[in-house]
Amino acid sequence: MRPHDRDDQAAGLRRLVGDLNHLRALGILGPDAELNSIAGANLAFALGHRGDAVCLIDEAPGPHNVATRFGLTPNYGLVDVLDGKRGFSETLAEAPGGLQLLHAPNGSARVAGTDERAWNRLADEFIGHEWEWLLLAAPADESPSLALASPLRLLVLPAAQSRLPEAYAVLKAAHRKQPDTRWLALVMNAGEDDKTHQLMSALNETTQRFLGIEVEPVGAVPKDAHLDQATRAMRAVLEFAPGAPSAQSIRLLAERLHDVAAPAMRQDAKTFWQRMGLIGRLNPQPRSRTQHVQHSRAYG
Repeated sequence: MRPHDRDDQAAGLRRLVGDLNHLRALGILGPDAELNSIAGANLAFALGHRGDAVCLIDEAPGPHNVATRFGLTPNYGLVDVLDGKRGFSETLAEAPGGLQLLHAPNGSARVAGTDERAWNRLADEFIGHEWEWLLLAAPADESPSLALASPLRLLVLPAAQSRLPEAYAVLKAAHRKQPDTRWLALVMNAGEDDKTHQLMSALNETTQRFLGIEVEPVGAVPKDAHLDQATRAMRAVLEFAPGAPSAQSIRLLAERLHDVAAPAMRQDAKTFWQRMGLIGRLNPQPRSRTQHVQHSRAYG
């Protein structure tokens, strides 16, 4: 049986029993492409390791994307689905930990250029999967992303005071494009000192002052040689060195996200698919896209 046929059968069953599939959606954003991909890959693996069914929409370009972190080079992706060349299931790459990955570079722009009816017709294929988590990994800049559709966003924060203006710029751009969300923050490469607390305090002082929002800290991943080695080996640190401090932090993060994303925050899968389409059409790509933007220290 072809994957596309299985999609059609799953869609038919769901029409009979009603669209009962609900999921937790989490957008992953931040100013550092490498840290974003490391955090996204390891978090996805940790959620899968605890028994959750996980799909990740990988919008970041290579080499600093989640696919690269797992040594994957997907043959197909979102563009093939939208062009009608492949069924949805055929484009999903299998990654370690049971993760399914949808290669979707520049995904928001692809969606913006897709007819609304054509996008909505794909909803039945999307909801044919029993995912508990949908992670949406955004590019490391201020351009529109499908991650804006998520009601829960994780800001991946480099552990350096000098990177705060960039992190704030990413957060501000996302908030102004789509403000109805809850923000969490994860500090990557944290040291042993109290700088993590200082970074979060400085970030929250700025976001509360200029945007009227609060960012909730959900953990810090320490600077760890095991994490560096796992990254070079294209493996999740939980698999490579499960006893490492970074692995323990990522495991705790996965548990923490389960507490934060309570059952009440689950999204109807079909409604969320339609919301992603709407977000793509409402936030078209700017004419000139710059991947690395220098920011001044002036906030606001």
